[in-house]
Amino acid sequence: MKKLSGSWRRVFNKFWFLPGLCVLIAVVLAQSVVALDRWLPEGLDSPWVVWVYAVGIDGSRAMLAAIGGSMLGVAATAFSITISVIATASSTYGPRLVRNFMADRGNQLVLGVLVSTFIYTLLVLRTIRSASDDLAQPFVPHLAVNLAVLLAVADVALVVYFIHHIADSVQVDTLVRGARRRLLDVLERWHPEEVPEDLVRTARHRGGGGEIPAGADGYVVGVGFERLRDHASSGDVEVELVPRVGDHVLASEPLFRVWPEHRAEELAERLRHCIRLSDSRSTDQDVRFAEQQVVELAVRALSPSTNDPYTAVNAIEEIASALVRAVSRPLPGNTVVVDGVHRLRFGTVELDELVDLPFDQIRPHATGHVSVLLALVDLAARLGTAAVHPSVQRQAREHVDVLLDQFRDSSPHPRDLARVEHHARSRSAG
Repeated sequence: MKKLSGSWRRVFNKFWFLPGLCVLIAVVLAQSVVALDRWLPEGLDSPWVVWVYAVGIDGSRAMLAAIGGSMLGVAATAFSITISVIATASSTYGPRLVRNFMADRGNQLVLGVLVSTFIYTLLVLRTIRSASDDLAQPFVPHLAVNLAVLLAVADVALVVYFIHHIADSVQVDTLVRGARRRLLDVLERWHPEEVPEDLVRTARHRGGGGEIPAGADGYVVGVGFERLRDHASSGDVEVELVPRVGDHVLASEPLFRVWPEHRAEELAERLRHCIRLSDSRSTDQDVRFAEQQVVELAVRALSPSTNDPYTAVNAIEEIASALVRAVSRPLPGNTVVVDGVHRLRFGTVELDELVDLPFDQIRPHATGHVSVLLALVDLAARLGTAAVHPSVQRQAREHVDVLLDQFRDSSPHPRDLARVEHHARSRSAG
């Protein structure tokens, strides 16, 4: 997947790609097996027919018609259930979960196999000939018909798997775990254990430069950093990507700045082709959006309509597993160097943004839930212990102070206040 270009990766991740591939395989399989049937000796007394279940022309037609019709009906029913489940889950834990269900390979595989079974049986059915057909020799593809029966048996097992899979995929623990996995994947991209040698961190903001407008409205969801580096190096220019991944840009706003500025117009189209804009954000490269999905699960769990503090605690613990890795590693580089020359500069998501997000968004909803407050204190303590940057340690302590001040202002029960304060002191001392 990492070797695929951005365009091919987008196609590969589409909901229809895997079902379409299954249908293509079904077409090839049907034609191949029928051709093999034509090559094998004909007649029920042929030696190879003894090893398969052979039925007559009418029986084969009826069997294929029953398998094909039932599989298409099962596919329609299964995905009607899926849409209903998605609607319920998205209303409870956020509409962005719909995209995660659509990207689920298990759901795609079930749809693909059920539909491809229908296509297979349809193509095999059309090859059956009887003596009464005009200008046709009797022909029954016994091997293809038996393979259809095996596919039907496999589809039954697949439907059982689908019921289990869809029931498991809407469980809160599975949703939180999936959001955490996506956050870890994108964090590894932006905060690796070892910064590449050609990537350095600079604080220099060079003035001037030729501006290249975005040319379209949308969110920056994909950046081809390697291609940008190559274009900058081959053109002997320095390029700065103005927005960060996840930022929204307008068509008239600058997308790049180029030095020397007179080369900007010449390189405009090539540089724009390295950026993918979309109407919605994606977790492929957007670490802020990936973290926001986990935080949103916690916030929605604390809403009065849901009132599920256990899920909020679970989400905070999953956030900790990701942020602890980020704060224990070097700061990400923001400038690509080629042969000692700065060629590409881009904005990164700083650690303080990643650390602030869960505290600032969950804290206003957590004052009525002591267990969530304790989880936030634990998160701050973990970050302070794992951080190799003093600024992050100070930031974690400040969030605990703000948390305690807000909790005191909410007039809690003295026992709850004493419990939270004692926990904060013990974790700070530890």
